[in-house]
Amino acid sequence: MPSVRQILVQNVIKALPVGLLVIGPKGDVMVASPSAGVLLGLSPDSLEGHGWRRLVRPEPANEQFNRNLAEAVESGRAFRHCLTDYLRPDGEPRRFSMTASCPEIGGKRVGVTLLIDDVTALYRSRERETAILREKNRLQYDMIESLNNLALSVAHQIRNPAAAIGGFALKLLREHKDRHLQTEYPDIIFQEARRLEELVGAVVRLASLPQPRLLAVNLSELAEEAAGRAEEAAVALHKRLECSRCLEEAEIVADRTLLAQALQEILLNAVEFSGHDTVRVTLSLTRREDGVVLRIVDDGPGVRRDLLPFVFDPFFTTKARGAGIGLTLARKAVLEHNGEIELRDAEGGGAMVVMRLFDTPEAGLCREAFYGPMGLDVRELKAKARELGLDVSGLTTIDAVRAVQQGEGFAPCFAWGVHDRCGQELCAFRRECVKTTRIGDSRSITYEGGE
Repeated sequence: MPSVRQILVQNVIKALPVGLLVIGPKGDVMVASPSAGVLLGLSPDSLEGHGWRRLVRPEPANEQFNRNLAEAVESGRAFRHCLTDYLRPDGEPRRFSMTASCPEIGGKRVGVTLLIDDVTALYRSRERETAILREKNRLQYDMIESLNNLALSVAHQIRNPAAAIGGFALKLLREHKDRHLQTEYPDIIFQEARRLEELVGAVVRLASLPQPRLLAVNLSELAEEAAGRAEEAAVALHKRLECSRCLEEAEIVADRTLLAQALQEILLNAVEFSGHDTVRVTLSLTRREDGVVLRIVDDGPGVRRDLLPFVFDPFFTTKARGAGIGLTLARKAVLEHNGEIELRDAEGGGAMVVMRLFDTPEAGLCREAFYGPMGLDVRELKAKARELGLDVSGLTTIDAVRAVQQGEGFAPCFAWGVHDRCGQELCAFRRECVKTTRIGDSRSITYEGGE
């Protein structure tokens, strides 16, 4: 007669909502919960007492499932929440989250415990959410493009009359001066026409900001160059910019031109609003786990608290002259990278602009909330490289991905997750790049001593 302990254990196993498989040291299935049989489309009685290979099905859709199972049993590799597709014998596709535990006693494996959770409904829900978000993004992009085209068209229509008004006002102003007549009104017309032309130019600049072209960018070099250009621009304003740098070496995937423009607009804004002939700015770059943080701190008057909510709005300015789009352009450039930017008071006075940029453009805007961690398993990358006859030993992971993609005839991607937008439907990394665990780009791949 079974003991109370055995009865309790059996009832717990029967009531488990997830599939449980216990495989002994000899490879036989010792325990198969009813849920495991339901999920796999197999009878628990047909599994218990039989070899684990009965779980292996040859369909291509089950390749990852079979590989996980084999590595857990044969190599003792433990893993947690590994997502994998599974095609049941009745032809129904499922999506599983697999967790394997490989306990040892005295350095000797005593078996494998495998938990299988059905996440098909959640996965399909996320796919629907992703499709909806992509469609919304497409519609928003089309609307923005239409508004940009409208702005450019209106600006073109206004620019010619403004230039004509300004030209004739200037001619009238000169004639009044030659005849010693009052020049106040022609001068006002000329100045306002000039201001209108400046606003039109600002609209064109804002509407013409290009979509980012993503490449590997050394941010410390970019910050140095932007500081140098800002120092030269300060001279034209009859000021001197002293920019102290504290820059860590950092490389991210970004558009170099857009980020350079954002930095230059922020630095010029600090120069223009400073009440001193010598403007002191501190530029710092710090590497974080998922990206970088850029801080630009000036010694100016700072920003009034009641104006802080509006500083990034287009055409908002407290200057007597100016279009007020410098910070707007900087914000748009940062948002094109799914980054974050904020302006706040600095300690000890002045203003501080904080830019947060992520290692991948898709890491921002809560992308992982519906995609999960991004990246690629190194072992899968090695296998793909071997299939193509490529030697990727010694390369960083991202360079190895580029090599494999080129070997398969695809344009190389320069950031994890970009595959959603590039349209390379048959790319080998299109699916895996947004499903498995992300690994650091600095890790090299070797075949002799592990990863």
